[in-house]
Amino acid sequence: MLHLLGIEYSKVKNYTTFWVMLIIYATLIPLIIWGISAFHFGQEGTPMYWEGSSVFKFPVVWNGVTWVASWFNLLLGILIVLIICNDFNYRTFKQNVIDGLSKQQVIASKFLFLIALAMAATLYTFLLGTVFGFIFSDVGNMLNDIYYVGIYFIQTIGYFTLAFLFSILLRKTALSIIIFTLAIIVVNPLISMTISLTIGDNSIVQFFPINSISELTPFPLQWLTDMVQSNPDPAARSKGMEQVNLIISQPIRTVVATMYIAIFVFLSNLILKKRDL
Repeated sequence: MLHLLGIEYSKVKNYTTFWVMLIIYATLIPLIIWGISAFHFGQEGTPMYWEGSSVFKFPVVWNGVTWVASWFNLLLGILIVLIICNDFNYRTFKQNVIDGLSKQQVIASKFLFLIALAMAATLYTFLLGTVFGFIFSDVGNMLNDIYYVGIYFIQTIGYFTLAFLFSILLRKTALSIIIFTLAIIVVNPLISMTISLTIGDNSIVQFFPINSISELTPFPLQWLTDMVQSNPDPAARSKGMEQVNLIISQPIRTVVATMYIAIFVFLSNLILKKRDL
């Protein structure tokens, strides 16, 4: 396993774009967290009041920091596309086989690298959550809701395996990046909105692959829940809580997202086995 990871690392250790994108990722997340923490609106003492720093206090910080970090999974996904497509462009897949690796070992080395990179991103997110949690609150119940860090790992793997699938299907760097990006930020939202408006229900689109994965780390909703429950109109309050509950159906979404990840891995493995590297 370490041997296979070492092979993959040797391919990126001198790849400037890889390190530049990681630096951008690592720099922007804490800057955005700091910016959100300084933001507030509404009148203090009312249900409508919200201060950004409340999202980064223990234990909510685990939800807050993974929510911010999830914005940049698209960037990490593009990085995966670059790495995989480079293997096709420079024929390193084929060279690895010539050098003595089996085809299955070559495929396994890629998935191991995806997992290692996702673990690194998750560890960094955990460290950010710890630091900002201490800045904006005391220790208290700091480990409550820490499961969001694990969910973020699953989400990151989801983006990576989807990027991997697009890369091996298309094999062209620019085309893969365009299709991967458009699928997430344009095509999926348009299809989801169209279906929701057509049938008048957004519960179905929650289970679409990209939605299931991207919504694993939702915005911390305690403030929203408090505001909805303060509505004096019982019908509006009931309808509002129904919508909130749709958003926070975390266990079901996690299971569904994990199933999609398994499908992405299976399809990628099948394609690589059948295609000429």
